Amino acid sequence: MKVGFFVTGTDTDVGKTYVSGCIGNTLTQLGIPVSPRKPIASGCIPQADNSLYCEDATFLKLACHSDEPIERICPHQFIPPVSPQRALQQAGITLKTEDLAEACQVDDEKIALVEGAGGFYSPLSSDGLNSDLAKQLRYPVILVVGNRLGCLNHALLTIDAIEHAGLSLHCVIVNDIAPEADQANFEDLKRLLADKNVECYHLAFNPAKQPVTIEKFRI
Repeated sequence: MKVGFFVTGTDTDVGKTYVSGCIGNTLTQLGIPVSPRKPIASGCIPQADNSLYCEDATFLKLACHSDEPIERICPHQFIPPVSPQRALQQAGITLKTEDLAEACQVDDEKIALVEGAGGFYSPLSSDGLNSDLAKQLRYPVILVVGNRLGCLNHALLTIDAIEHAGLSLHCVIVNDIAPEADQANFEDLKRLLADKNVECYHLAFNPAKQPVTIEKFRI
C-alpha cells in the first residue's frame, strides 16, 4: 500500500503550501524521502519563454529537497487566479479526479505529500472536489487551520466533512497567518479535539516563509 498524506485547508489563504513545505522539510530532516505533489494549480505566472511559473510547486520542491522536475510535481498549471475547476472550464479542458489521482503517484520508496487547492470542498477537477481526490487517494488527511477569527468553527466543520468521507485525520496544524493571531485558538482547538485522539500542532507566524521543522511531528 502506498504511503502518503493529503493536505487540505479550512479555506483558501490559510498557508497550506507553507505548512506542506514545513511537513516535507520535517520528514526529510528525519531521513524520510518525500515526493511532493500539487496535481493542479491556478494563478500561475507566464514567463518570457511561454512556460508557467507555479510558486507553490517551486516552494514544495525546495522544501522537500526534491530532485523531481516541476512538471511532475505540478503537471497541470493554469494562469487565471480562479478555482482549478473553473480554469479547466475556461480552457476547454477536461481533467477528471482519476486523472489527478494518477498524477499523484510516486515511487514506492517515497512518501507522497499531496497538496490540494483551497478547502476540502473546493472545486478541483472537472468532475469533483478536493474531497473526491482525497477519497480516491485514501491517504490520511492533514488539516491546515488558518489562525483567525472563526477558525474553530471552520476547523470542526472540515473535520466532520473528512470523517463523513470515511477518511483518517492524521493531524491538525494551526498556522498563524498574521503576527497578531490569537494564540488561544490553538489551545481551544486542542481541547475540542481531545476526545478524538488527534495530534494538534502549531506554527508561529513566519514572515520569511522559510520552511521550519515541526516539533514532535509524528508519522
